[in-house]
Amino acid sequence: MSDPKPEISAIVIVFNGRQFLPELLATLRENLSFTPHELILVDNGSVDGSVEYINEHHPEALLVENGANLGFAKAVNIGLQRARGDFLYVLNQDLRFRPGATQRLLERLKSEPQLGMIGPGYVYFDGVPHKSVRALPKYRHVIYRALLLDRFFPRHREFSHWRMGWFDHKTEMYVDQPMGAVMLIPRPVVERVGMMDEAFPILFNDVDYCHRMKTGRVSAPVLSSGGGRASRRRFDQQVPLPNEDHLALVHVPIPAQVRPVVRVPDALVVWIVVAVGVGDFADGRLRAPSAYFRKIIFLTAVSVAVSIR
Repeated sequence: MSDPKPEISAIVIVFNGRQFLPELLATLRENLSFTPHELILVDNGSVDGSVEYINEHHPEALLVENGANLGFAKAVNIGLQRARGDFLYVLNQDLRFRPGATQRLLERLKSEPQLGMIGPGYVYFDGVPHKSVRALPKYRHVIYRALLLDRFFPRHREFSHWRMGWFDHKTEMYVDQPMGAVMLIPRPVVERVGMMDEAFPILFNDVDYCHRMKTGRVSAPVLSSGGGRASRRRFDQQVPLPNEDHLALVHVPIPAQVRPVVRVPDALVVWIVVAVGVGDFADGRLRAPSAYFRKIIFLTAVSVAVSIR
């Protein structure tokens, strides 16, 4: 008799994660026990005993051995192609799940069919909340970052717009992009959006996927939930967390943006420094003078544009 069709396909990308696997797989298995599921572990050429641990302690899992580090996006796509579930649960390896987290995420996702994806809130293993959601990046965010405005005004609704420094990262909210460490996605959304873009092998693949979901083939909101929560390791911290949380599931609307105020002289000076110090010397060689001056003119013009009220 064949196994029943799983409701959730949990896809874990593994790369030299032997130290994370015991807690991850123990808490994940408990989290998934409420519904038919399958566990797919895609290993990117680990050499630290991860494969041996999985074979010994979790023989029920489907282990895909790539034999080399193919990158996160490629590994996710391999897992998605193997998955049979109605909901695809893409996971990093450095996690542990609080009791009931996955069930709460799934119930919330089912309650609003228009949702394209849901992600949990995160806390580090020492209990510090993890800033786990962002807006989709815009050109102006690069300017704020280069001018250090997001550092000087970390909670400003405009200057911290990309990293959402004004948000508490605890309550539920519709967002552009939740962290890709935990993504629960309905299968029809994956079928319409497609696979991850392997041109982003490790970084920004989740950003690209959410961008495609929101502006391309699927018009569906993305939700960051304060209800289902996961803990994430910060370096080697292993401080236990409480097993319960009581965060309310409250929708927080995004406030109106505030026009930034940037003084032109400061912007001009900083951009010249950035153009010289970062753009032309970081790669170990000086670019052509014409390209260098075009760059300064362009960056100065952008700085002036955002300075005008």
